[in-house]
Formats: sequence, structure tokens, C-alpha cells
Amino acid sequence: MTRDEYERRKGRLEEQLRSGIELLETAHRAQMRALDLVWMVQAEEDTGTSWSETALPSSGGPAPPAPASREPLPPPDPPRRRRAPEVDADVRAAFARLPKTFTRRDVCEALGYEPERGALYRTLQDLTRNGIVRVETPGGGQRATAYRKTGADPSPAHE
Repeated sequence: MTRDEYERRKGRLEEQLRSGIELLETAHRAQMRALDLVWMVQAEEDTGTSWSETALPSSGGPAPPAPASREPLPPPDPPRRRRAPEVDADVRAAFARLPKTFTRRDVCEALGYEPERGALYRTLQDLTRNGIVRVETPGGGQRATAYRKTGADPSPAHE
């Protein structure tokens, strides 16, 4: 590398640094404006005053009253974890809604929930072992195993 090439690259890096800093500052200003707007709208909702009657906190004028604290919503209850026999019964009940060739994802959609992997795998293995389905294409890596219905009755009484 020559001295001129070194200086050019160094100058280019300095310019990229200045551009990056400018971009960050612009983004920061936009975020501050958005925050001020949220503050203003929230204060307007809480006090009933219009935005023109108040000044933004960053503008140096009087700040609107602090918004009343709102109770955060409780987190949603986690989905109920089904045991393997329940998953098996659910899969067999939803079996008619599955396409002729299906994957694990199709089973989850038919069930309306995502069962524990082990329980679903065990059920699919039982269905395969009992001749109700067969493996159409084995899965591997990011590819899901595809199963094909054989036409046999999936109800437990017929196994």
C-alpha cells in the first residue's frame, strides 16, 4: 500500500464516521420529536387540554402535567400444556381435517395449538407404526417430514 492509498482510505473512513454520526444525530432528533408527540397526546388525554394550550417539555415552555399512571395489563396466561394422551386424542380427532399429504405444521393448524414436540412425535410414530400414515418424505435439517394418509381408520379402537 502506498502513502497516497493509505491517506485516501483514511480520509474515506473519516468521512464514513462523520456520515454515521450525522445519521445517528438525525435519528435521535426524530426519536425525540416522536417522544414529545407521545407525551403531548398522552397529557392531552389525561387533562382534557388541547395540544395548543401546552408546550412540549423539550421546548423550554411549561411542561404538561404528568400522565396518570395506568395499571399495566397482566400478561396473558400461558397456554395449557397437554399431556401425551390428550395430544394423541386431539390428533386422532383432527385427522379427517388433515390433507392427504401433511407435515407437522398441518397437524398444528388442524389442532389449533402447538403441542409439545415429544408428544406429537410419539403420536405420529404410533400412527406410522399402525399403518394409518406412512412417511412420504423423511425430514432433515430445515425440511419437515411429510406424511401420507393410507386410508386406515385412525381411531384407537381399530389399532
